[in-house]
Amino acid sequence: MSKVLYVEDHPAQRDILAQMLELNGFEVAVAGDGLEGVEKARTWLPDLILMDLRMPKMDGFEAIKVIRSDAGTQDIPIIAISAWASAKHKERALEAGANEHFTKPVDLNRLLTTINRYLE
Repeated sequence: MSKVLYVEDHPAQRDILAQMLELNGFEVAVAGDGLEGVEKARTWLPDLILMDLRMPKMDGFEAIKVIRSDAGTQDIPIIAISAWASAKHKERALEAGANEHFTKPVDLNRLLTTINRYLE
């Protein structure tokens, strides 16, 4: 069973997507901010990370950079998920090290297809 870490500060969004991922056969761990996300990435070593960009303590851009700078986590695929839809934010996420960028609300079928592509 593939392990997915979902880093999202909004509890309702986090719970809904985590449940959808579990229903689709993933083992899911969640984190409520970028700092917690970085720590869980280091200790749990997920197969893939879903990362919100706008969060307290450490935003997603910084969390992605920290994950990419750590030898133990640098190769984990990261999909940025954000309400920010501008090309500038997408470009910033990709420059920070995200593999993909999805805009909220996320198309679940498209997200699952993308996740599975990275986990193959």
